[in-house]
Amino acid sequence: MTHAEYLRYLQFVHGKLTVDNPVTLRRYVQNHVFDGAFGAQTETEHVLAAPRDSVTELFWDSPDDMRTTFANHDVRTKIGPDGRNFADESLTISIVAEEVEMMAPEPDAGSFKVMHFLKSVPDLAVEVFFERWTAAHDRAAAKLTDGNSGIRRCVQNRQLPAFNGMLAYFGGKKVPLYEGVTSLWFDSADAERLFRDYEQALRDINADPQSRFFDERQSFFVYAAEVPIFERSQA
Repeated sequence: MTHAEYLRYLQFVHGKLTVDNPVTLRRYVQNHVFDGAFGAQTETEHVLAAPRDSVTELFWDSPDDMRTTFANHDVRTKIGPDGRNFADESLTISIVAEEVEMMAPEPDAGSFKVMHFLKSVPDLAVEVFFERWTAAHDRAAAKLTDGNSGIRRCVQNRQLPAFNGMLAYFGGKKVPLYEGVTSLWFDSADAERLFRDYEQALRDINADPQSRFFDERQSFFVYAAEVPIFERSQA
């Protein structure tokens, strides 16, 4: 498949299967990737070299609702197996996470989205990873352009380790497990430069052994266009 063919199938074929039977799903967003970069700027080794074509976000009101969806016969026999028709499932990255809204110096509805996948350094407790990640974000956002980082919204998607055992459902059994994903929204103008400045600020903080929290060689980011597929109306 070309990238364009992949995205058309993802949105109009696979997406429709879910819309036809969302079960207990609250919201479904596809993020169609158009650029990205992998690894550390100072390293020539690429631990995870495969590019990413999309990021799917599925939202539920509770863990029980999520389990109900994945146990559904239609999901198990039709929607799930359709993945092999368009995706290399051996390279799929999955994370069950909770969203945590972060500081944004000038909140607004930014149209340029970045998703920054962060792999923890070895032997760091996940709670410590979250603490250092949060502190690094606050410092990086405050440092840029006299306190105006250009970040319109920021959400930390924090791994829920209790659900890691179910991730094999999506494939990617040999792909690293990621502890967090930062979703950032910017205005379109200068968004790429602003994110790169933010990313460099994180790298500078990460260079301090007392603040170090992510493995730069295995971390990566993508630029993506949000494509809403489904949202259940509030009762």
